[in-house]
Amino acid sequence: MAAPTDSTDSPASTGDRPRNARGEGGKLRTEILEAMLRLIADEERMRPIPLSLREVAKEANITAPSIYRHFPDKESLSRAAVHSLFDQLLAAMDRADDEAAGDSAAQRFAAIAHGYCRFAQDNPGGFRLIFTVPPEFLGDEGPDTTEVAERWHAAVTRLAAEGMRLTQSPQEGALSLWSAVHGRLMLDMSVRDVWPQGGVHEFIEELTRSVTTID
Repeated sequence: MAAPTDSTDSPASTGDRPRNARGEGGKLRTEILEAMLRLIADEERMRPIPLSLREVAKEANITAPSIYRHFPDKESLSRAAVHSLFDQLLAAMDRADDEAAGDSAAQRFAAIAHGYCRFAQDNPGGFRLIFTVPPEFLGDEGPDTTEVAERWHAAVTRLAAEGMRLTQSPQEGALSLWSAVHGRLMLDMSVRDVWPQGGVHEFIEELTRSVTTID
């Protein structure tokens, strides 16, 4: 993800926003990050102008210099926003898995896939963003695609442990099934009007049935 451009660091209008009390710096950091995430999610506002710290400050209703107390530059704020989006995606997958904890391995696989897709449908801009960011940009500061891959691997490993016949190793199978769900999801988000073949959630149910033959 390229660091957002910012032509100036002069203060943005703060309106009537009250100052945070002493010791509430953590609260302001959260507000700045939430403002960044709102801008990422708003495709209409992202399209006409490049994202800048001034725009983030305006969204958070603070001055631009206030951001530097929590994020030294635009790149660090962007990195924190992407990590936060990964946190949200992982939480959606884990929540779906927890809700299906008493079900079969196949049902738990489907639940995780549905959770993955629901997050993408609710956060299309953020979802596309996190899978276009180069790994070297993210560093080691938080979750990334590695942890998402671990969820898919765990789901497919459970299928094998429950006696499902797999033609690939759990790791290879996880990549294949993740690719199938992710690819179908992206098509559903872009060509549903051109090639209406049912939604991605119907696809997940059919995919699950197709790979869960008992050996």
